Amino acid sequence: MKYKLFTTPMCPKCPAMKEHMMGQTKVTGEIVNCHTPEGFAEARKLMISSVPMVLFFDDDGKESRRCGTKEEVEEVLRNLDV
Repeated sequence: MKYKLFTTPMCPKCPAMKEHMMGQTKVTGEIVNCHTPEGFAEARKLMISSVPMVLFFDDDGKESRRCGTKEEVEEVLRNLDV
């Protein structure tokens, strides 16, 4: 499982989610800045309408879950067999 965290520089909740995701050790992933042209294009392709948003992908690269809060992320991480 991997994740992508979508953020923007002006989002007040994004720094805490970024810190949370970077501090966990169960899954690897990347942070996508939606304020850049590349990040915006990726967010648009994946239909991200709000930030912070964490997308989890299974081993086949298919999206398995979307989480907008740390509590939702923690639920996903608790249920992993890692």
